Order: sequence, then structure tokens, then C-alpha cells
Amino acid sequence: MDLDYNVIATGLAAPISLLIVRILLDLSIAHYLVKYFWWVPVRSLFRDHPPDLSGKWEQTWGAGGSKNFDEAVDRHSYTTVRQFGKYVYAEYDAKGQAYIFFGRIQGAYLIVEWYDKADKYAYFGAAQLRIISTKVLDGLYVGHSHRSGEVGAASWNWRKC
Repeated sequence: MDLDYNVIATGLAAPISLLIVRILLDLSIAHYLVKYFWWVPVRSLFRDHPPDLSGKWEQTWGAGGSKNFDEAVDRHSYTTVRQFGKYVYAEYDAKGQAYIFFGRIQGAYLIVEWYDKADKYAYFGAAQLRIISTKVLDGLYVGHSHRSGEVGAASWNWRKC
């Protein structure tokens, strides 16, 4: 009996590649994987069909006790969400500061971590957004400021443009 190693290698390549991608998504490197490979169609590869949240979004959030974001205009921005399976990534600006938004869809919720792009530990937090539809996300965020030591919480609302 002759073994054709080309057939064996070809048959193992796809499952091994998917396993590697899945492991990378569960590690902290997932932010970069989603940021740069969001365009790869993987919705059917992992047997899950999360709602499509990719696209341009408008977001508003509450001040959460922060004196830096008292004005409503300071708590409003637009961003483009990139999606890779059930993972989402976005970068947005608020008062000239860039922030990273990374999350995972779990059921009807988007569980998020966010942080200052320049200094991950200066201002950061978590959020839970309910996926009302593929055009509406509503929820709450919690944020921690390293400079002031304060923890704040408020609403965070997203509308697809």
C-alpha cells in the first residue's frame, strides 16, 4: 500500500489552519488578527453565524462622572467596525485621543474591552452592549483612569450609519 503524502498534507492543511486561527483569536493577538484580516470570510468556517456588525457606526456615551467629557459633543464619535467571525475591532477618537475597541459576540451581547491607543493602561475599561439589531447596540461601560484613579460608568449607545 502506497501512501500519497501530498493528499495527506492537503487534507490536514485546512483543519490545522482553522485550529491555528482559532487559538490565535483566543490569545491577546486577536486584536491584530481582527484589525488586519477582518475582510476574510470566516462566518461559515466556525459554524457560528453571528450578526454582521461591520460597517460605519455613530456612538454616544454618558460622562460617567468624568470632568473631561462634560459636554455632549465630547461624548460622540463615528467609527468603522471590522468583524472577523464573532470578534469585532474598531478605533475611534474622542477629544483628540484615539481609542481601541475590541469585543466578542456572545449570544445577544457584545462583550467589549476598550483602551487608550497611546497608553493601554492610562484610560481603559469594559462594556457590555446588547445587540438589539444589526443597526442598534445599547449598553453600559465601565472606565478606569490611571491619572485620577477614578472608576466611572455610564450608558454607551451605537447606531449604524
